[in-house]
Amino acid sequence: MNVLFFTDLGIDDAFALIYALKHPQIKVIGIVADYGNVSRDRAIRNAQYILTMTNSDHIPIISGASRPVLGTEPEFFPYVHGAEGLGTVIPEEMPKALYNFSNIFTVIKESTEPVSIVNIGRLTSLAMAFILHPELLNLVQNIYVMGGAFLVRGNVTPYAEANIFGDPTSASIVINHTSPLAVSLFPLNVTEKAIATPQFVQSLIKDSEDTSGHFLRRIYEFYYTFYKKERPGLRGAPIHDLVPVSALVNPSIFKYVERNVQIVENSSIFGKGITVADFREHPVINPGDNDFSIIAYDMDYDAFLKDVYTVMRS
Repeated sequence: MNVLFFTDLGIDDAFALIYALKHPQIKVIGIVADYGNVSRDRAIRNAQYILTMTNSDHIPIISGASRPVLGTEPEFFPYVHGAEGLGTVIPEEMPKALYNFSNIFTVIKESTEPVSIVNIGRLTSLAMAFILHPELLNLVQNIYVMGGAFLVRGNVTPYAEANIFGDPTSASIVINHTSPLAVSLFPLNVTEKAIATPQFVQSLIKDSEDTSGHFLRRIYEFYYTFYKKERPGLRGAPIHDLVPVSALVNPSIFKYVERNVQIVENSSIFGKGITVADFREHPVINPGDNDFSIIAYDMDYDAFLKDVYTVMRS
């Protein structure tokens, strides 16, 4: 399975990327590094660091968006991922050939099989790619997006999730204007159930000489420290961005509904970035037009952990 990643490489992004690089059924064919958890330049550097650490330097890193599509200044959240995006890990600057934005189209067109897109950051680059080259949708197999919150609390405002809040205009373009593809959404409803406990993370690196395992332990410690203060009732920290990657190869672990989704683009702090869908018993939906999203709302937690453990320990 050929996968093109769009990521604002922070801590849970790092878990997701390393999982993908280790998974025998996933072939990462490119990484589009965007602003989001950190600036675009830091996301690029973090991607370089992880690819070098995992002996995956052959994978191209493509320079993505540096700000939302409307040109506003991005807002970063260093208390969640650290000022550099990887907790207390500060990668050195490493020389590497960096590909410009147009290489998104090259990577997709040159793929030997249909491409799956996984977007685990802001949706700006993906929206711009489809605006510039809508014909690429014919070469894409599916689109998996970590983002949104339906009838649950948000994580950047009381109502909105960070990836959608960061650029709601681009989110609306991707979710509502990619027909004939239906976007698979993995909102906080399901990603907040993907809790990695300290004991689980320790089990990933027990008796292991894998450098990436010890790296994951370090970044997790920073991440968990934030969640202990922010959500003291949790037993660990949710690894949000790993969820859609796992779903690529383990669809049966998750439960889904099909709903039309709208994004609130209101500039008000309490309106911006809200994801809206009809969750009544008899929702108004017309899947025949493909103007709907596939929303994950529940998961088999034990099966998810078993899969992550198996892949990470490989």
